[in-house]
Amino acid sequence: MQPEVHPDLEKLSFLIGRWEGVGVAGYADMDEFQFGQEIEFTNDGGPHLTYRSRVWRLTSDGSLADLWTSESGYWRCRPAEAAAPAEPDAAPVHVETLISHPEGYTEVYLGTVFASRVELVTDAVLRTETGDQVTAGRRLYGLFGDQRETLGYAWDMAARGHEVRSFMSAQLKQVT
Repeated sequence: MQPEVHPDLEKLSFLIGRWEGVGVAGYADMDEFQFGQEIEFTNDGGPHLTYRSRVWRLTSDGSLADLWTSESGYWRCRPAEAAAPAEPDAAPVHVETLISHPEGYTEVYLGTVFASRVELVTDAVLRTETGDQVTAGRRLYGLFGDQRETLGYAWDMAARGHEVRSFMSAQLKQVT
């Protein structure tokens, strides 16, 4: 844990930094394509991480094309007493995440942290009148590789009348 990080964020401190890499996106009503991505997790000393992601389509030669989408929000750990599951067989909730999209919707996630892996499931999705018809999502973020140097993630979502299904995934390296 870095000394400037709020003590409540110890479980999420492995995410802090700027990450860059490539991934693939596609959905039931959308052709699959490759993208370049930058994700940044920062902490200003408070009990939350600030999150920002930007995604660009890749050209045929692998360079970045136009910005395709972005998202931003906050991740925070729940206090230990609030993390305990209400039901005996339920997993504890360690993290609450808010993610907003310029496509007119905001997701509220609840999740569990296991070592250097975070599993998130939507608790609510709020949309503007003209926002994308997203109704649910699941995300998995985690470090892997020999030195745990790669941040991988997978995002599954339910949208436009479809059940939850694969949407985006990427592998990113930390940029110093």
